[in-house]
Amino acid sequence: MLPAGPAVDLVPVEQLRILVVDDDAAVGRFVCAVLAQAGHAVHSATDLEGATGVASAQELDLLLSDVVLGAVDGLDVADAVQLLQPRVKTLFMSGYARPRYKTGADDPVLAKPFGPAELLERVDALFAPA
Repeated sequence: MLPAGPAVDLVPVEQLRILVVDDDAAVGRFVCAVLAQAGHAVHSATDLEGATGVASAQELDLLLSDVVLGAVDGLDVADAVQLLQPRVKTLFMSGYARPRYKTGADDPVLAKPFGPAELLERVDALFAPA
C-alpha cells in the first residue's frame, strides 16, 4: 500500500487544450492530426485574428505557432494570446530555425521538418513535472 500524499493538480498530458497557428494548410493539418490522435483537444488558426478569436472563446494550455506568418509573426501571436490567457505555454515552429537553435527539449523553437514523435516529445516535455 502506498502512503497517501498531497493532492497534485497537474494537467494530464493526454488532455491538453492546444491552439495550432500555421499559415501553411498542409503543415497545420499534419500538426493538428498528430496532436488530436494523441488525445489532445486541438484548435487551429492561420493568422493573428483567428488565434485571438480562439483564445477569446476557448481555455488553452498551449499555443503552438509557426514563427513566419506573413504580415505578423509568431511572437505577435504569442503576445496577443498571452494577453488573453497569461498562463498559456508557447512553443514555436520554424523551418528557418536549425541554423540558430538546437533541437533539444529546452529550446523555444521546434525546427521543421519534424515528425510525429518529435512533436509529441516536445509537447510532453513542456508539461512534465519539474
